[in-house]
Amino acid sequence: MVKIFWFRKDLRIFDNRALEHFIEDTKPGEKFLLLYIKNRNSFKYFGEMRVSFLYESLKEMVILLKEKGYNFNIIKGDSPIVFKELQSKYGNISVYANRQTEPYSIERDKAIMDFLSTKGSSLKLYSDTTLFEPDEITKDDGNPYSVFTPFSRKCLNLISENHYKSSNCKIEKLSPEDNISSEIFKYEDLKKSPLFCGGRTEGLRLLKEFYKNGLDKYKSQRDFPSVKGTSFLSAHLHFGTVSIRECYRAALKKQKEIKNDEEVKVWMNELLWREFYYHITHHFPYVINSSFKKQYDKLEWNYDEKSFKKWCEGKTGYPIVDAGMRQLNEEGWMHNRVRMITAMFLTKDLFIDWRWGEKYFAEKLIDLDFASNNGGWQWSASTGCDAQPYFRIFNPYLQSQRFDAKGTYIRKYVKELKNVPDKCIHKPDDMNKEQQVNCGVVIGKDYPFPIVEHKSVKENVLNKFKSITK
Repeated sequence: MVKIFWFRKDLRIFDNRALEHFIEDTKPGEKFLLLYIKNRNSFKYFGEMRVSFLYESLKEMVILLKEKGYNFNIIKGDSPIVFKELQSKYGNISVYANRQTEPYSIERDKAIMDFLSTKGSSLKLYSDTTLFEPDEITKDDGNPYSVFTPFSRKCLNLISENHYKSSNCKIEKLSPEDNISSEIFKYEDLKKSPLFCGGRTEGLRLLKEFYKNGLDKYKSQRDFPSVKGTSFLSAHLHFGTVSIRECYRAALKKQKEIKNDEEVKVWMNELLWREFYYHITHHFPYVINSSFKKQYDKLEWNYDEKSFKKWCEGKTGYPIVDAGMRQLNEEGWMHNRVRMITAMFLTKDLFIDWRWGEKYFAEKLIDLDFASNNGGWQWSASTGCDAQPYFRIFNPYLQSQRFDAKGTYIRKYVKELKNVPDKCIHKPDDMNKEQQVNCGVVIGKDYPFPIVEHKSVKENVLNKFKSITK
């Protein structure tokens, strides 16, 4: 019997639930393999900067494990095929991994589990990605929640130290002499994000910095994209270089330090939104391709590729929208407030199918998390669970004025508007010719006119939704 630990969205050897069990179950003299499988499709679907972040995280793992005397085996291939080859090579194998709750991951794991069981082998799964087990939070009648507030209330009522305490991972208990060495995947030289670095060292640095300088101001600062008011931990949480439990423990500790813990509670609430969207994708797997509110799949979306391309490139003529899209393209990340603004602009002002936007974000985001990305897009499109009501449509000008009043964020990414005065930065097409010349930007030439007129398209969208909800 060869024991295998399969790293997935948990690229750390600390506070790792499945790894704790693996270490405890591996006896001296038992051969073991520390494994990561690099799926061939990851680059195609999830973007260059995201894969670069993954490579940085894997490289740090290789170095750390090597320093401790262990080999970290990175194999390129499709997971079911890799395990068939490993089973054929080693005979009986016992595989340990942390559960992934996305529907396609569940399907993959079931296929691997079924295959291994026919060979006298096994796949053992543990809960690590979320604070709660996938089926742990339900209504009193046993049905899953579809509204966030009662879901979060139930989470806070049920949560105990067992949900967030640190796992006791002492990898030094494993004998390096029993560690099997296999092949190492060759990293490609990919474009890196100028904003983010992968690896646990960087993740812990960000958590420490946020704890010290941002957590006690989170509620007040989180909505302003020109301010460093968020944790920047989303990619680290996705790849598991930092655990969700470490974040929750940090929040609890900060709560005890300060008098006004409302600032901290809002961040804890965001962690529970992440939990909620995992809950939704687990219990309602049809959201992968369909609207949560199924009646909205009857909406006759606009599939205008030219308008979509302008949105993707940040050339809509709405500065806050364009700044967000250019940040996404340049850095592989976008501020969460601006994600909502850009998503609602695509789905409401342009009335383009939310699935187009969801896919584009998936191709660009370093912190892509299927559950949160899908949930966020369906929230903005008003097709999801507990979503923004269809009649509440963001006015991009008002959003811009409220959350980027001086245009600091806009000027950083829409550089052709850098000399536009504050009073015109949100709607530069209102400038007369003399003002445009003075600012060095000609609207319609250097920066586009608005692609649509917000007020008029809003009425069209409301009528579209009303026709479905009658």
